[in-house]
Amino acid sequence: MLPVIKNDAYGHGLLEVAKALAQEKVYGFGLSEPYEAYLLRKAGLIHPILLLSGFEKDWLPEMYNLRITPVVTSVESMEWLANFSYKRAIKWDFHLKVDTGMHRFGVIKEELPKIINILKTNPQLNMSGIMTHLSCAEKSEDPLTISQINTFFEVVEFLKTQRFNFKFIHLANSAGIIFLKKRGNLVRPGISLFGSYPNFKARSYIKLYPVMTVKSRVIELKKLKPGLTAGYGPTFKASKECVLGIVPVGYGDGYPRILSNKGFAWIKGKRVPVVGTVSMKCLYLDLTRVKGIEPGEEVILLGGPHEEVPADELASLADTISYELFCNLGKTIPKHYKE
Repeated sequence: MLPVIKNDAYGHGLLEVAKALAQEKVYGFGLSEPYEAYLLRKAGLIHPILLLSGFEKDWLPEMYNLRITPVVTSVESMEWLANFSYKRAIKWDFHLKVDTGMHRFGVIKEELPKIINILKTNPQLNMSGIMTHLSCAEKSEDPLTISQINTFFEVVEFLKTQRFNFKFIHLANSAGIIFLKKRGNLVRPGISLFGSYPNFKARSYIKLYPVMTVKSRVIELKKLKPGLTAGYGPTFKASKECVLGIVPVGYGDGYPRILSNKGFAWIKGKRVPVVGTVSMKCLYLDLTRVKGIEPGEEVILLGGPHEEVPADELASLADTISYELFCNLGKTIPKHYKE
């Protein structure tokens, strides 16, 4: 397993997540920038690290010092790696990323002869792994998925005929682990690590447990008579007498403004709607149906011990994905960890 914990572990906290996964004896970690690798090395983690989206030329000295396994994504980056390792007289293992149809990072089939020629004149480099990334792995029967998988294994077999003996073959992200039969011998779980699903269909295949719960408190109550409004716009107007609770979390904390009059939260055993416009540092909850609310009452905005506010459902209402919710909410809100 090569857990993908880039972008501060999707907002969950890079070091805390890495240390927890290290205890589970994962093979290594998938990151995106040298600084993330620096933080892991500084914390004493010795696991292999791959920068899954490739690298820039001026990263190479730091990558070598941090013992990062480069992922080559183009003929140009193959040349950078070859020149750097030759001048330094160093041996370096790397993984080759193949673009099989997503048209993002990776070498296309037609460029393989150039890659092979570079490697033939640079024996200090060892292709220890080959990989690709799937555009829609959650759709295992989709023609694009089938085409990508077939193309990838055609490349694998071709390179084997050229006497490349890579140790690792990998293509499966969270969706690939759940839905695909062919997964290679290394897998790259990402969103599933944090208890979220790549799509709703995956819920019938596997049970995942959310890691993140976002909590706040009601800091003020407002009683509105019929016809009165609240917040910017105003986009909320009371149709009957109601009680609104102000929660000090807004889009400045990563709570999406698009959830104005759409989102929901959990308080005292009930789901309550977000009403009015989400502002930079606060939002309104309609607490009319909840009895006995006082300022200071705890509210769950995401997650919960029994997934009271499912990330996938909230993300769907925000016309986004749980990945973005986690990353944004994880940026500024203080974190507390427990076993």
